[in-house]
Amino acid sequence: MSWFSQLMAWLSGANRSRQPERSSPAAAGKKAGPSKGYAPRSSNSETQPQQSLQNLLDMCPKGPVSTPAYSIKQPLPMQKEAIERLAAHINSIPPMPEIWHEIQAILQQPGASASDLGQCIVRDPVLTAHILTVCNSAAYASPGQSEITNIPLAIARLGLHETSSVIFQSLAPDLSNNTNRHQIRYIWFHSQAIAALARLLAEPARSVDRSTASLNGMLHDIGKLVILHTEPDERLQQLSTLIKAGHDSLAAEHAALGYTHLDAGVMLALHWHLPRQVRELITHHHHPDQLPVADTPDPQANMINHLAHLVLQQRSGLSGDGIWQPHQRQWLPENTRYLADTLQIPVNSPVFFQQLDDAIERLKRSFPDLFPPPQP
Repeated sequence: MSWFSQLMAWLSGANRSRQPERSSPAAAGKKAGPSKGYAPRSSNSETQPQQSLQNLLDMCPKGPVSTPAYSIKQPLPMQKEAIERLAAHINSIPPMPEIWHEIQAILQQPGASASDLGQCIVRDPVLTAHILTVCNSAAYASPGQSEITNIPLAIARLGLHETSSVIFQSLAPDLSNNTNRHQIRYIWFHSQAIAALARLLAEPARSVDRSTASLNGMLHDIGKLVILHTEPDERLQQLSTLIKAGHDSLAAEHAALGYTHLDAGVMLALHWHLPRQVRELITHHHHPDQLPVADTPDPQANMINHLAHLVLQQRSGLSGDGIWQPHQRQWLPENTRYLADTLQIPVNSPVFFQQLDDAIERLKRSFPDLFPPPQP
């Protein structure tokens, strides 16, 4: 199993307490109560003021900036030397196996079932074994439950979304770099958190597929892993110095490397033949920070991803000590009505906000190196 697979299996395995997937939070404003299997952080929560997405957005920095350091409407061209160097490294990364594309085609079909997906998975013994192992781990099997040896039943226990995530974790080629393990951990916490938040935000939206929103979140920063996999230590140090000096991350990447993580992510997505919507999200996921929603490509998917970033930056408590410092995204106040009217997100619901907050807290428990438990 590759380092990538080992890490992701660890994230979804026995080191994480089992958290059953909740039903749609679209009814969050109708029924209150803590999530099953999750202990509230404070025993006096009833005395604390209720929070909502609207409260959080009111606290976010307001944009757009008048003169962005890196214009996403007119990005700087990649340097020829950088294109050749990046392309050579990406071409050396193994492609995604054919079964990945077959599985994605099934998941994109309306009404895809566990049986449809299972018939494809069982053709790959290694993938089958991995899914059964995850399904029967402490993360998903309650004490006393019988072991599952049937793939359709395993998919039913995991759910199509979680099964898709496990499949990607199992099949993705290795992008490890042992000298940057801590930085990679930070990127994967960020990606997993955005994926989880985007999925929750997409549930009330209805018009945005939840699995697509989650996959977009998991892969939107894949270009940063390419940078860590590709660049020598001296270039990475130069990039880190620029970002820590206060330079915008995209501008710093272009200055130090000749390209940005958006460029690297799209090139890898093309190399891996990832779905078109993933490539577009990688390209445009910084757009909502500078543009009104009407000017944003694929506005619903981008707005959900952007909103997930805003929630995470306000609630994660992670200041960052790696190359990429947490990017303080801005909120355009004119986009607020879009959330309620078009996406139908319950921005004023304290219960829905609590579900988002709970998702972050659960994930933080899987990263004790980034979020050490408080000392007694």
